[in-house]
Amino acid sequence: MNLFITIALILLGLQSLLALLRPPATGFLPLCLGGSGLLLVVAGLEAWLTGAQRAPLDATAGFYVALLGALYLGVGPYLREYLSHHEPRRTGLGQPDRAKLVACLLPLFAAAMVGVVLSPPGYTFLFLWEGMALLGYLLIALEGPAALAGSRAFFLASRLSGAGLFLALVLLTRKEPLSGGLENLVWAGLVLGFGTKAALFPFSTWLPKAHPVAMSPLSALLSGGMVKLGLYGLYRAQAWVGPAPGWVGWLLVGLGLAGAVYALVRGLAEEDYKGVLAYSSVENLNLLLAALGAYFLLKSPFFLLAFFFHQAAHALFKGLLFLGSGALPVRELSRLGGLHRLLPRTAAWSFLAALAAAGLPPLAGFLFEWYLYQGFLAAPKGTGALSLLVLGVGAVALVGALAAVSYVRLFGLAFLGQPRSLEAGEAHELGIFGQLGMGILAGLLTGLSLFPAALLRPLEPPLYPVLSLFLALLGLGGGLVYLLGRKPQRAYDTWDCGFNQPGLAGSALTPQMQPHALGYSEQLLRLFPFVELNLRLSRGGLLDPPRVRLEVGDWLLALETRLALGYTAFVRRVQLLQSGSLHLYLLLQFLTLLFVLGVVWR
Repeated sequence: MNLFITIALILLGLQSLLALLRPPATGFLPLCLGGSGLLLVVAGLEAWLTGAQRAPLDATAGFYVALLGALYLGVGPYLREYLSHHEPRRTGLGQPDRAKLVACLLPLFAAAMVGVVLSPPGYTFLFLWEGMALLGYLLIALEGPAALAGSRAFFLASRLSGAGLFLALVLLTRKEPLSGGLENLVWAGLVLGFGTKAALFPFSTWLPKAHPVAMSPLSALLSGGMVKLGLYGLYRAQAWVGPAPGWVGWLLVGLGLAGAVYALVRGLAEEDYKGVLAYSSVENLNLLLAALGAYFLLKSPFFLLAFFFHQAAHALFKGLLFLGSGALPVRELSRLGGLHRLLPRTAAWSFLAALAAAGLPPLAGFLFEWYLYQGFLAAPKGTGALSLLVLGVGAVALVGALAAVSYVRLFGLAFLGQPRSLEAGEAHELGIFGQLGMGILAGLLTGLSLFPAALLRPLEPPLYPVLSLFLALLGLGGGLVYLLGRKPQRAYDTWDCGFNQPGLAGSALTPQMQPHALGYSEQLLRLFPFVELNLRLSRGGLLDPPRVRLEVGDWLLALETRLALGYTAFVRRVQLLQSGSLHLYLLLQFLTLLFVLGVVWR
C-alpha cells in the first residue's frame, strides 16, 4: 500500500484512540483528520494524474481517495470548532461524552470509506461497506431523539444496499464464469446496492431524512463523500463484471433525469435549510447517475468528463454549504434572514458555493452542465433508440433553471432581508477553526473552477476558456460598479403598500411581512402535480387571529408510508410463528425437510 495512505490511516486510528481519553482529545482533530486528508490528497492525485495501475491504488481509486482527502482536510479543523461550541440535542449524554464518541467514531468512519475504495470485490469489501454504514448510523443517532427517524431511514437504506451487494458479490466470487441470466442478476444486485447508496430515484427518500438531522460536519462527509462511493461502485463494476447491459444504461438515464427534476421541485417545497441541501444532493447524484448511464450506452468521453469532474465539484460546494449551515441559529428558512450582516464570512463562503451549485459560469457547476449538453447532443441521429438520448438536453435545461431558482430562494431567505426571528437576530460567526475549514474548501472550489484542466488532464478534456471568461466577467462587473458609482444617487422610500404611514399606529413594516419560504416558490410548485400544497387555518386561541399555513404533500413519501404499513402488517403475521409452540416448530422442520428432499430428488 502507498506510504502516504498508510500514514493517513494510522493518523485516523490514532485519533480514535486519543478520543477515548478523558477529557476527549478534540484538539488533535485538525492534525489527525486534516493531516490524513492532506496525505490522501497527495497520494490520490499522484495516482490519478500519472495513470498508475498499481493495485490497490490505481488511477480510479486515486481520484476517490483524493476526493475524500479534500473533504477531510476541510472538515478536520471545522469539527474541532463544532464539538467545542455545540451542545448535544437531548441525547442523554453530556457534552464531553458525546464529543468523545464523535471524535472516536468519525475517524473510523473516514478510514472505512478509504478502505472501501482500496478493497477488491469480495467479502473484505462487503465488510468495510457494512462497517461504514454502521458507523454512519451511529453518528447520526448520537444527535438524539430528533434524529431517530433520520437514523432509522439511513439504517434501512443501508440494509437494502447491503442485500443487493451481498447478492452480487456472492455470485462474483464463484469460480465458475458468469453465464446466461447470472450476469444480469449480478448487475441488478449492483444497481440496487450501489444505486441505493447513491440515492438513485426512487430509492432516495432516505437521504433527505438522514442528512438534515446529522451534525453539519457529518452531513458534509455523507453528502460529499459517502454517497460518491455508490457512484464509484457502479463505475468500477465494469472491471468486475464486464460491460454493462443496455438495460442498466437506460435505467440509470431514465431514473436519473426523473429523479433530478423531482428532487429540485421537492426541494422548492422544503422549509428546512439542510433539507433543501439534501434534496439538492439527490438532484446532483441522479444527474451523475444519468451521465454514467449515458456513458454505458454511448461511451462518449463527454459523459465521462462530466461524471468525474462533477463528483469533485459537488463534494466541495456541498461540503462547504453543509459546513456553513452549522453557523445558523435555526434551520427553518421562514425564521432566518438578514444573516449577511451577522455572519459576513459564512455568507461569503455560502454565496460562492451557491453560485457553483446553481451552475453559473465560470464556476464548476457550469462546466458539468456544458459537458452533459455536448454528450446528449452528440447522440446518434435517426430512428434508433439511442437517438432518444437527445431528449436529455431538455431535462438538463429544466434542471438548470430549477437549480438556479432553488439557490436564489435558499440564499435570499437565509442571508438577505431582515431577521424573521429573535434567534436569527442573535447569530454569531464561527471561530478561527470553523473559518479555516470552510476557507480550505472554498479555496479548492475556486481553484477547481478556474483551472479544471489540472484535474481532468488524464481525460484530455476539451475546455472553454475558463480563466478568460472569469476575467471578462470580473472586468464587466467592476466596470458596471464604477459607472454606477459615478452617477448621482437619489434615495426614496421603499413602496410599502400603504404601511409606514407617519403617525398611524401599527403601520410599521415588520420582518414577518417578508416572503415566506413556501410563499416564495408556491406559483412554481403549482406547475408540478406530484407535489401538493394544502392550505390550513390554525388559531393559537379564541381571540387570536387565524394563521394560514401551507402544508406539503408528496406522493413518493405517501407511497413509502403505505409500503411501510404493509411491511409492518406482514411482519406481525410472521411473528405469529414465534408463538413458542413445540408442535409448530416440529411441523415447520418436517415441511422444510420434505421440501429439501424434493429438490434433491429432482
